[in-house]
Amino acid sequence: MRPREPALVDPRTKSPRYMQVYTALREWILQGRYDPGQKLESEGDLCKLFGVSRITTRKAIDFLVDEGLIHRVQGKGTYVADELPEPPQRADMRERIDKLRKLAQSSKFENITIEEVVAEDQVCRDLDRPSGCRVLEISYVRLLDDAPVGYSETAIPVDLGIGIEVGDLKSGTPISILEDRGVTIGGANHLIGATLADSRLASLLETTVGSPLVRVKIVVFDEAERPVDRLLAHYRADRYEHLVSLGRTPD
Repeated sequence: MRPREPALVDPRTKSPRYMQVYTALREWILQGRYDPGQKLESEGDLCKLFGVSRITTRKAIDFLVDEGLIHRVQGKGTYVADELPEPPQRADMRERIDKLRKLAQSSKFENITIEEVVAEDQVCRDLDRPSGCRVLEISYVRLLDDAPVGYSETAIPVDLGIGIEVGDLKSGTPISILEDRGVTIGGANHLIGATLADSRLASLLETTVGSPLVRVKIVVFDEAERPVDRLLAHYRADRYEHLVSLGRTPD
């Protein structure tokens, strides 16, 4: 059954319009209001449904594609995935930030670079900034037992006015530093996938070209749901572990 609601985007809210469209479509998909494999409305119809532009609609769809909830078929349209993943787990953001601080204090870093640059188009889109946006780019290799385990690249919009120096990374990560500098973190989208090491990543992580890597992309939002940080990290698959504690919800 397809949704029939009128436009749901509220221009009075601080949340970006593409995020409102993404959230609504995502909930409809996960709640079963679209069947697996069902074709979505055209971009034009979605624009009319939500009262937004094609650029806004396309950006929301890009997020859903990245999450694996939908896929595009050239010349035919956009379809819900045949097999939908389990709804992503929600974690407490304050607890997550505290863990990041502890991780930074117990970790070692090398090849640290911090510089203001013109971001790539995909980074600007993830941060909901126009093409050619400027970001503070922070990159480093994380060490475990004095051996490289992962390489991270963080982009923070310069319009936030947040400065970060190498010494700041001894006691926190970019996300926790933002919180310490007055940016209230409201949440984040966390996407985990897989890829293969190219020559650059193989050199940084001391592995071979073509070896498996875990790819982690995180877009962090403030309490008004505005993107404030974009992280792209690659971890050696043979040294990566992701712990999730599960519990039963009370009846």
